[in-house]
Amino acid sequence: MRKLALCLAVVGLAGPARAQERPPVIRLAALIAEARQKNPEVRAARAQARAATSSVAPAGALDDPMLMVELWNAPVDFSTVPVMFQLTQTVPLGGKRAARRDLARGAEAMARAQAEARLRDVEAALAKAYFDLFLAERTIEVDREIERTLRSLLGAASARIAAGRGEQSEALRAQAELLKVESDREAAQARRVAANAKLVALLDRPPGSEMGTTAEPSLVPALPAFAELRDRALSGRPELWAARAAIAQAQAHITLAEAQRVPDLGLIAGEMHTFGMSGPGVSDFLFVGLQGNLPIFGASKNQPQQAAASAQLEAARADLKALENKVLAEVADAAAEVAAEKRQVELHHQLIPVARQALHSATAAYVAGRGSFLMVLDADRDLQMHELDLATHMAMYEQRLAELERAVAADLGLAQAAQSGTREEHEP
Repeated sequence: MRKLALCLAVVGLAGPARAQERPPVIRLAALIAEARQKNPEVRAARAQARAATSSVAPAGALDDPMLMVELWNAPVDFSTVPVMFQLTQTVPLGGKRAARRDLARGAEAMARAQAEARLRDVEAALAKAYFDLFLAERTIEVDREIERTLRSLLGAASARIAAGRGEQSEALRAQAELLKVESDREAAQARRVAANAKLVALLDRPPGSEMGTTAEPSLVPALPAFAELRDRALSGRPELWAARAAIAQAQAHITLAEAQRVPDLGLIAGEMHTFGMSGPGVSDFLFVGLQGNLPIFGASKNQPQQAAASAQLEAARADLKALENKVLAEVADAAAEVAAEKRQVELHHQLIPVARQALHSATAAYVAGRGSFLMVLDADRDLQMHELDLATHMAMYEQRLAELERAVAADLGLAQAAQSGTREEHEP
């Protein structure tokens, strides 16, 4: 009977843990939708974009007309008081207004691109924190499983010692392993708190709010070919939009600098009325005229402006090329990381059943008196470490997938994969 009880105590621990109540499950897709509305950085970037949009129309508007009222050629005794009213309207020529609108549109495009890039950054940071939370929670679960197994092994070792068939070192070894597990669990708890705090900050929730527990993730069935990922990145990355807007701005600067060689036209209309005039004569006079500036300092002003604008255009084009190269490198790196982590997840799905079978075998041998305590301990540690490695690689896979989505600026299935997985027991 003692042998049967010992077998049940040890082998029974390899089964699934008793179900416990868990906090509400949070979904990555819902958190992303919330961040799009509430994240302060996203809201600030969108406000800047709206401000840039509102600046386009005024950039090409005419300057306000100038009104002048003056006392003109009045006698010393003020027997008559001639008062002149003059209205002047400047009309820029040579395409200056259109060039200024183009400059403002470039600034608007850059602001919108920066807002979209900020949103992508926040979504990637949100995904990273979410899967950091998942990994911390899974680590805590694995540590609890290890602790339950070690406590039963400690009981089994104590029973063997009492029966004169065991060594005191076995119980001491189990106690030492229990202390290690407790230390690991405390570290995982700290990582969980940190991940929870990051999510709270990204969502602009009250400090100290509890997020809940994460859903079980899965792998994306298939990703597009690299050529498609590359094309999506080159057409969809907000940073490239901003770089192209900078080129458009530089071209508008060139147009504006060239337009400075064309004089601006001033339209003048005026009227003079003489107050106090009692005798015959005309008391009202009308004036119309034109005026314009003389752009005679082209060598010292306009030509340097054109040279500076041309240099800006050259720099903007070089920046775009450098950014395209950087984006393509990011896509290649992220795609390779996703593939590598996916392979690790698949390998651990194969390793865990083997490790579980090894634990069953070592446990049965130990109960029958043919194996050693260390064999059981090592087999259990291998199984739990494979479980933890699986969770680690799954979290890294999802985080690398988030980086790939940011790199190509497109949805690749992360939000769906983050909540569509099921916990596998890996029974042999």
